[in-house]
Amino acid sequence: MRAFGLVVLVGLVAVLVVTKSHGTNWTALAVLVVALITGVLTMLRYGSGATLLTPSSVVLTTVFGRKSVPWDQVTRIEVLGRTGRFGQYWRIARIHRTDARPLPLPGLVEAGSGLSEAEFQEQVRTLLNYWQQATGRTEKILITP
Repeated sequence: MRAFGLVVLVGLVAVLVVTKSHGTNWTALAVLVVALITGVLTMLRYGSGATLLTPSSVVLTTVFGRKSVPWDQVTRIEVLGRTGRFGQYWRIARIHRTDARPLPLPGLVEAGSGLSEAEFQEQVRTLLNYWQQATGRTEKILITP
């Protein structure tokens, strides 16, 4: 949540600087507001919420809503590595479904402000165990660097 606060603070300061130092530059102000909103929504999508594992499904809960995906619709579990704009490496877990694009799992983020590496690995192992027990599948996790 520190990163979330920092993005909001930097965005607000940038908006104040643009409006005070250059008069009201509407183009620059619009670009800053769009960038701020995009940053906040991205952080909320990946860094907040929770993933609940049940015997019948995986339940994804975020500030934007709740979605339940039955285990028999999950075709693969993936850990995806990302590198941020300033070189910070982070990983997310996501599930692939039979009929749609992959879904990132809320709360399963390994990063400086997210889970530690050990916590992330343990939670991904638990996710894999639930999926294998519910479906009888034996595949392992796909790791995409």
